[in-house]
Amino acid sequence: MRNIYTILVVITSLLFIVFRFPYRTFIYRYDLFDFYIADTSPNFLAVLMFVFFKKRQKNKHNNFQICFFSFVGLVIYEFFIQIHIYPGATIDLLDVISSLLASVISYFICNYFDSKIVIHKK
Repeated sequence: MRNIYTILVVITSLLFIVFRFPYRTFIYRYDLFDFYIADTSPNFLAVLMFVFFKKRQKNKHNNFQICFFSFVGLVIYEFFIQIHIYPGATIDLLDVISSLLASVISYFICNYFDSKIVIHKK
């Protein structure tokens, strides 16, 4: 089952790179409106990446705890740490909402794959 989570980590990492660099640069350069995808996708994909990475390491993690604390960690980063790392950074409510949405989605994805393990073992 770790293979599934390894594949998910690779996919989300590649998506993160694509959305963070070429896509975001293109959207900002041409001043396009993309429904805030360029702004929120790094936070969204960071939660997915972290959750899948932790599940890849050890399958017996509690899905709710991983997803919840991933969300809390990114909120702490958004409100307290980011301001000190990036001068002029702003606290963006859409980033918090996208992190919450990603943690809920990752919870259901992990539960789905974990249920496949139980069914497959029987």
